[in-house]
Amino acid sequence: MEIQWPLLIFSVLLGMGSGLLVFIGVGELKGAFKKVRFVLAVSALALLAAGGIASTFHLGHIDRAFHILGNLNSAFSHELFAVAFAAIVALVYAVLSRKDYPAASKVVGILALVAGIVLPLTAGISFMMPARPAWDSFTLPLMYLGTGLGMGLVLGAAIVYLKGDAQDAKTALLVAIVGVVCSIVTMVAYVAAIAMAPFPHESRSLARLTSGSLAVEFWVGVVLLGIVVPAALVALTAKRSPKASAGGEAVALKQGAGYLCAAFVCLVVGSVVLRTIMYAVATSVESLIY
Repeated sequence: MEIQWPLLIFSVLLGMGSGLLVFIGVGELKGAFKKVRFVLAVSALALLAAGGIASTFHLGHIDRAFHILGNLNSAFSHELFAVAFAAIVALVYAVLSRKDYPAASKVVGILALVAGIVLPLTAGISFMMPARPAWDSFTLPLMYLGTGLGMGLVLGAAIVYLKGDAQDAKTALLVAIVGVVCSIVTMVAYVAAIAMAPFPHESRSLARLTSGSLAVEFWVGVVLLGIVVPAALVALTAKRSPKASAGGEAVALKQGAGYLCAAFVCLVVGSVVLRTIMYAVATSVESLIY
């Protein structure tokens, strides 16, 4: 199947934004990241807006989005509402972050956490269809959620290391580690689902990924850049934590920010490549029947 780049870019950007919303929610629950709350919220809002703009290129005309709203039972309308809700939550939190309303900020922060989980799941569910066995698995929306958490939580941690308080660095790093683990687990789960999809076919076989036409994308893009390198970079960040560094807190934070930014870039590349594979293996059962 031909890659739908507007939808691919949309899914990656909304994953980043959703992950940042989860990072915001965790920060509110832990009472952390106060110094960068506004930056986190604006970044999440910008990513969601950019993703929404990218998705309109798939529609051809922006006014076609209103036709989607005409069928409120469709997965695409659910996706549109989820994006709108997440964007509103990010905007409200950005406003509150400039004021001193702790109770309201916590409530909206919890809503941000919920929105950050629901949005990528909703976007992933919209792709599930029996006609394309490699997509007809709940591991697909889980992959959308997991890769979004990886990108967003690592990006949030990098912002804390760059702009936040040093005492929040440890919490931010732990959250980033959780994000990387979620990304790795859901990536592996989706690859396994591709291999075990019903109506087996060479076009979506594990052999095509590991030694066939998709081998370079799989080993370099997904395994190396999407899994191995981010895990190593986050481990390096933990090893050179501010408390353990002999070179001083500021130096350790700067190094950690560099490692986390590099890990974020690798996670983005891995997420994009895995989605290109998702389209490449989207063989329809119709091709096996006719």
